[in-house]
Amino acid sequence: MSWVLTSTVECVPSDPVGEAVAAAIAGILGNSSVELRYAPEDSPFPPAPDGPGIASAVGDGPPGWKVGLTVRLAERIAPLATPAIAPLLEILGVLPDAGLRVAARFASLARPDAAPLGPALHRVIRDLVVIEVLGLHQASAGPPARSALFAETIEFLIELSGTRVESHDLTHGVIITDVLRDTPRLELNYPGDLRTVKRAPLLFDGQRSLLVVDRQGRARTELQSHRLHRLIPDAGRADAYSPEFSHTGSLVAEATRRLGGIGFFLRADRTIWVFADGDPILIRHAEHWTTFPLALAAAITNAIGGNAATADLLVQAAFIISAQRHGAILAIVDDPEDLDAIVSPKDRYDLRNSLDPMAMQPETRLHHLIDAEPLDAQTLARLAALDGATILSRDGRLLAYGAIVASSDSQHEGARTAAATTLSQSAEIVLKVSADGDITVLRAGEVITTLLG
Repeated sequence: MSWVLTSTVECVPSDPVGEAVAAAIAGILGNSSVELRYAPEDSPFPPAPDGPGIASAVGDGPPGWKVGLTVRLAERIAPLATPAIAPLLEILGVLPDAGLRVAARFASLARPDAAPLGPALHRVIRDLVVIEVLGLHQASAGPPARSALFAETIEFLIELSGTRVESHDLTHGVIITDVLRDTPRLELNYPGDLRTVKRAPLLFDGQRSLLVVDRQGRARTELQSHRLHRLIPDAGRADAYSPEFSHTGSLVAEATRRLGGIGFFLRADRTIWVFADGDPILIRHAEHWTTFPLALAAAITNAIGGNAATADLLVQAAFIISAQRHGAILAIVDDPEDLDAIVSPKDRYDLRNSLDPMAMQPETRLHHLIDAEPLDAQTLARLAALDGATILSRDGRLLAYGAIVASSDSQHEGARTAAATTLSQSAEIVLKVSADGDITVLRAGEVITTLLG
């Protein structure tokens, strides 16, 4: 991520607020660059850049200046700007406007002699940019939700993230939508009226139940995972006690898919996940916001030659494991024979029927009890949480799980990192999930990027 200030004339004005906004956007939208281009107020502004993976907006800059804010996806991501990453493009499209709106709020700080902003103001600006993004997001179309409601919700979740109730790390789920049109008999404002009720977060934990709030900020009712049909016609029953379902915010995701609106889920690891149309779109971690790496699936699809289903399977499993705080190695190989030199035959699920039954080791016999055809994200995540590597073919077939990868010892990295690095030299792509929840992407023995770090 990067950002730069340019001008249509020789000088660039002092604009600490603009710089803070640019830094916030660069942090939110990874694999991108941000440009602030200034022009004197009395001169014409140059045409905005256009093309795939580019979004721009023009507004008022420091006194006597106009400013254009342009966000560009990285060159390797921009060609993937297809419906497959529509949620990412939705965020991209509104970020420039959101950034300029935030900058306008702090116009009084845009003085020629202004000092750089401190960390507290940078943190406020990051949160405000996200609040403006949510207000402009298409999922907020219709009767406008107050931007203050998004701000109050995020602030409440931040408060809860540092709180324990009855020895529990809190989780909380809420969806802001106007699915209920009637006037409530009793008005409870969210989150104000719930702040003093200690049990409220426990009741609406986002795993078994979430709170439905209308756009006016009134808490209306709960939506339980096993009673989705109460508000969502023809909804199937969801297993509220399935870790793959509950820990990742899938109840909140499903609610936004069926009911519209914006959903929030505070995880036990203190991260805040924002959902729209069934997809996670933004994540707050350690006071910083990032877009959910939806481009990752598109990039993996490109790396393995176009099989989007396999890429989605890999990414979904990685994020299920990340949410559960397990370590794992996930990989896709072009040719199963590439594994011959680094994975023992006993760990090869795909070879289970080619070995002599009388000579099978116990691990190989166990393969015959595993139901992985066809493979789904929940099954993949369960297998990948075992020690060792889990490896797929390009077409999504399970080749190995719990596989010990032969790798040279290293004094400078852990066994999982060494194994993932070795495997990436033979695989098309490798995802290493750490017990802390971050996901490292490796290819050809090199780290490409780290997500959720």
